Amino acid sequence: MTLTIDHPLADATGEGWVLTEIHSEVLSLSQGLSDLIGRTAAGGRRPLVVSGEHARMTEPLAEALSATQGHWVVRTRSDGFYDARSGARLDTPDAVLSLGGPLDPARVHPAFVRASIRSRLQLVVTVSTRHRVSRPVRLGGVLDAVSEVVTGAPPTHWGALEPLLAAWDRDDLTERSRRRMPSDSRWIAVSDSPRPLIATLQVGRTGQGLEETTRVVAELAGADDAASADLAGVARRSLAAAATVGMPLIGMALGALGAPDLARRATASPAPEPLALLVGPPGVRALGVDAAAWTAQVGGTTVGSPRLPGVLIPLGSIEGGGWQRLDEVVAPLDRERLWRLLGLAPAVARTFFDRRGGINA
Repeated sequence: MTLTIDHPLADATGEGWVLTEIHSEVLSLSQGLSDLIGRTAAGGRRPLVVSGEHARMTEPLAEALSATQGHWVVRTRSDGFYDARSGARLDTPDAVLSLGGPLDPARVHPAFVRASIRSRLQLVVTVSTRHRVSRPVRLGGVLDAVSEVVTGAPPTHWGALEPLLAAWDRDDLTERSRRRMPSDSRWIAVSDSPRPLIATLQVGRTGQGLEETTRVVAELAGADDAASADLAGVARRSLAAAATVGMPLIGMALGALGAPDLARRATASPAPEPLALLVGPPGVRALGVDAAAWTAQVGGTTVGSPRLPGVLIPLGSIEGGGWQRLDEVVAPLDRERLWRLLGLAPAVARTFFDRRGGINA
């Protein structure tokens, strides 16, 4: 590795990558780390974050790494490195960039499969929404709608970096996003309710208007709590509420097992299970299907305007079955064509079919 002084947090660089090593227990999207990731991506390189094996990473930092094709690499105390996403043993941190194809189980680092804190049921909701610039736009509506379903109230704080200090304000969020255009904006929001919630919003211009992608991770219950029985119902209600905001393109709700603090650990975890799928009016129209006939065929309901309906389809449960049903529902539609017709960026499209929940960190 070659040392660099391009950035105070850059500890090493190489061909196509910049590495920073962090020794704190919590890895968050701080001002310095955000600046390093942004500068690294702008230079056409990929950021590598190296930590100890017991560190945990916040969702906003994990998403920032995913958006820049970065990676989280773990340095163990006495047994080398491994990829925090796959568990693959690494000789050096930058070897993570050459991983590919199926992973030989013999190459999984034992630290990756140690016992982890997976005691809470989580709901993960991702929705892509289009807004017409010919009309007044007020961003943050999908997050408001989902937060109301899950917590009974809007988010409490928001900002671009962690920790979040400003009170939730959709008008301020909208104005700051407008000032940053034509550059994209990424924001974070949290709820301090008894049901913890953290969300990210990405806002960018497309040929059709403004596209807002909202991703919410919320704790719902302990695995054995009575409230866990309604996880699929909360998922459907969350997508139905999101469908009333702007022009929904596509949405997915998944159930997952996670830690009470909503942060990620560098250990193996079960794949999330799809609970519900939302295909908005542009998707229904572009695919040339009749919303009522489609829902009658696959099981589901129409949502939104009767004149321009979307489709909400229940999938599986936290016990399983969701991925198989999702394939059955979407396979006849040609999902790649669906993404192109909706005008979704490939990185956004992949979040709806990534069995790890869409984050490559």
